Amino acid sequence: MLKLLDDRKKIILKITVKDYIESAQPVSSRILAKKYLLGWSPATIRNEMADLEEEGYLIQPHTSAGRIPSDRGYRFYVDFLLDNYELYNEDIEVANSIIFSSIDWEGLLRKVAELISEKTAFIGVVLFPQLDKTTLKKIEFIDLKEDAVVIIVTTSTGIVKEKIVRLSNSMPEEEFNDLRVKLNTRFENKELQEIYWTLSKEKLDFKVPIEIKTGILDILQDLLYTEREEGVILAGVSKILQYLEFQNINKVKTLLDVLEEEKTISSLLFTSYLRKGLTILIGGEISIPELSDCSIITTVYSLGENTIGSIGMIGPKRMKYERSLAFVELIGRTLSERLTQLLGD
Repeated sequence: MLKLLDDRKKIILKITVKDYIESAQPVSSRILAKKYLLGWSPATIRNEMADLEEEGYLIQPHTSAGRIPSDRGYRFYVDFLLDNYELYNEDIEVANSIIFSSIDWEGLLRKVAELISEKTAFIGVVLFPQLDKTTLKKIEFIDLKEDAVVIIVTTSTGIVKEKIVRLSNSMPEEEFNDLRVKLNTRFENKELQEIYWTLSKEKLDFKVPIEIKTGILDILQDLLYTEREEGVILAGVSKILQYLEFQNINKVKTLLDVLEEEKTISSLLFTSYLRKGLTILIGGEISIPELSDCSIITTVYSLGENTIGSIGMIGPKRMKYERSLAFVELIGRTLSERLTQLLGD
């Protein structure tokens, strides 16, 4: 959990992050005092930066150097300190070029990945549409006693998945039966994606024990991965090599090796697709160690009312988040509009 910071620490953290994004050089208290005319002495700023380092928001890469943001510092900056998202006329013009494109849907997705890369100088990524309509047939429970239960989920395509979970509190058989009836009444013949979203957001008018809910979500995620369409489009992979973070030849090699693994990137984007909205993963939050120097910004795109895929960018953690977030959101909305024009009928 991120600790609340006082106003002075917030200001110092914010301008430290912004200065590092601009310069790619560790930021010192003297630079902040001189460049930003904060009205505080370098000694005061240095003490605050030392506190921010101790609390995990800044890192001092060398003993005599200034400081740079940690993953935690970037996360606090993105969540609490960002200025208003920045949309430029030129960004809107790029988005409009999608609307007026006359190519087929697959060509359109490739164009979107290329436009994201060209505009941001990062890697543009697009997950192919997830067009399956797999629905739930039924959910069942087998009480194993000793506070354990088997959850069994059967889909409309005949796939059966099961998972054993342990309960923190025992449930009598009539409660299991009641829960089974309520879950099946609520979700029978519903798409797996919709069930996953509803359960994860707790939009229910009856109580589901957390262990059972988590078990069902795990099964649904497994099923959604099984049913998904493979395929991801990457554009502009070489562009990321211009950034100082990726000048080390060994680091570049491992990064490129990972980016060539389509299934790995596809799974990463599919997780974003499950989350539905705008998603930002920073450094260690990404499940792929080789991308620990990167940030990934993704959003979903839709066909009519149905979310069918995700798009985004992979770049260094040292990116201008305000504009990047606004641009990805804009492209997601515009792509959804164009796909609905092309395929909606």
